[in-house]
Amino acid sequence: MIEVVVERTQNGIKEVTISGHAYAAEPGSDIVCSAVSGISLGTLNSVHLLLGVTPDVQQAERGGGFLRWSVRPLEDAKLHEKQQLLAESMVIALLAVAEQYGEYVTVKDAKWQGGAS
Repeated sequence: MIEVVVERTQNGIKEVTISGHAYAAEPGSDIVCSAVSGISLGTLNSVHLLLGVTPDVQQAERGGGFLRWSVRPLEDAKLHEKQQLLAESMVIALLAVAEQYGEYVTVKDAKWQGGAS
């Protein structure tokens, strides 16, 4: 099971942690794992390439199954807002995966707790 945990402050998303494996299919054929990986890595690449901000990320060195993005506050208010929008978009996309594949993915987020959790 993949678990997504979103931590928030008054200023928005503070941290997103993704851990575990879906095991929805054999490695290399697991569309659930691919979806979660594509959404999270695509978002982090967007933050880096579109905003010029290097995301503060920790991830598993071997075997995958762990990624933590500490969404640090930015001094530039417009950049901070854009980073938060990208982070929120990532969470919403992961919620959509959890809604479709709830037996393989859960999302814990106080803001969207009424959704797939």
